Amino acid sequence: MKVQTAHGRNGVVATGHGLATDAALAVLKDGGNAADAAVVSALVLAVVCPYATTLGGDVYALVYDKSGKISGLNGTGCSPASANADRFKDGVPGGGPLAATIPGLLRGLADLNAKFGSRDFASLMTPAIKLAEDGFSVHRQLAANTADRAALLMKNDAAKALFLPGGKPLVEGDRFVQPELAQILRTVQAGGVNAFYRGGLAQKMAGASDAIGGLFTEEDFAAHCSLWQEPIAAPFYGHDVVTMPPNSFGATLLFQLLDLEAADIGAGDPNGLDFILKGYEARRVAYRQAAKLIADPRMSEDKLRRALADAIAGQSREATPIPAEARDRCTTCAVAIDRDGMAVSLIESVSAPYGSGVVLDGTGILLNNRMAGFNNDPASDNVVAPKKRPANTLAPCLVTKNGKLVMSLGTPGTVGQTCTLAQFLARVLACGEDAAVAAETPRWSVDFAGKLVVEDTMEAGLRQAVLARNPEAKPMREGWISFGSIKLAMVDDGNYSGVADHRRVATTASW
Repeated sequence: MKVQTAHGRNGVVATGHGLATDAALAVLKDGGNAADAAVVSALVLAVVCPYATTLGGDVYALVYDKSGKISGLNGTGCSPASANADRFKDGVPGGGPLAATIPGLLRGLADLNAKFGSRDFASLMTPAIKLAEDGFSVHRQLAANTADRAALLMKNDAAKALFLPGGKPLVEGDRFVQPELAQILRTVQAGGVNAFYRGGLAQKMAGASDAIGGLFTEEDFAAHCSLWQEPIAAPFYGHDVVTMPPNSFGATLLFQLLDLEAADIGAGDPNGLDFILKGYEARRVAYRQAAKLIADPRMSEDKLRRALADAIAGQSREATPIPAEARDRCTTCAVAIDRDGMAVSLIESVSAPYGSGVVLDGTGILLNNRMAGFNNDPASDNVVAPKKRPANTLAPCLVTKNGKLVMSLGTPGTVGQTCTLAQFLARVLACGEDAAVAAETPRWSVDFAGKLVVEDTMEAGLRQAVLARNPEAKPMREGWISFGSIKLAMVDDGNYSGVADHRRVATTASW
């Protein structure tokens, strides 16, 4: 089986790497809660999966607390104050020092801990610090992504020195040590999260950015803050599916689910042709509906909420051209449920694999390339401008029924992230399929142009039928980036279970 499962009576976690899962489970066993488990795992992931997430990246989290209330954390960063449209007349670059927004990860994790955690933030940093100082064994995804992005990393001296020692990519099984990153983490552990965004460290990062043509200033770091947002939700086969509002693309998940229920997806065969074609059409329509609605929350959140309310009421939505698909993204996530019923779905990213390809000299911090989420249309709410959050592909997810938690889930998967979640939820909630089977089954997705793709492990007759019905469709290798990797935590009558999809180096554990 290409998934790992876990079962227990006290809690469950699933994350994008075994070391993060181990750290999260240890916190739960020591009496910590789901927020503590999510934070410690996110910090570890930022050390052991630097192609997907670093201190230079972003984070979103949904929290279901013991009262049944769901809160949404937006830990994404804004564009620098000098990032005006004139500077990007020729488009936002996909890499390099101009591609990065202000890192939001650490502030987001600290804010999550402050509101919901039961452990001191400094203590939750210890496992990540130890792994950065002592090192860990290079895993297959780290080696593969380093090799794939070697040309990008070669362009930045600090990135080259860190990830291409001796001019060659990291090799699976090698020991990877990050002493500069460890020192940054220790500085924050001793001085609190403000030590990252103000003072000597902010000055150092701004200076390193300026030295290579970047736009960061000390004022940009000092001005950064997280947002607490009211989540958005839609009904789906007797459940409520919850995700984040803009600047997240989470709304496209809800639009897909509404269309799938209207198309009676649960009455069909989840391994049949119609299931794929209906899913792909729902995804295509959802992105058209959301084309003008995903941008900085100040510009678009109210518009999106009105459009979603209309969709739930069955009213028509404005059809607009499908937005240009984003560049390839690389993401990781963590989900947790504790013995008291708190649940967290957390997702973090540097955007594309290895983000901007820029490591700030003397810090060990690789920067995101999230500026590529902007466009250059002056009429768009998502046009590049100073101090704005760009449209963001990350979409955490919780599922409830009659106000009670059912599951916490998430997936990486670039432009296919929400359709991976939608087809998984359709299989489980609409068709009644076992969650592990649903996660393992070969799936469909979209490529970077929004065209239909199917895993090459799909049953030959079904795969051929898809390609015959959609001439633009194509097979892609199993585990290709857009197919994602489900991480799932569930609870049912005091029984906890987890699923980790081995398309990536995910694991799950329960006790």
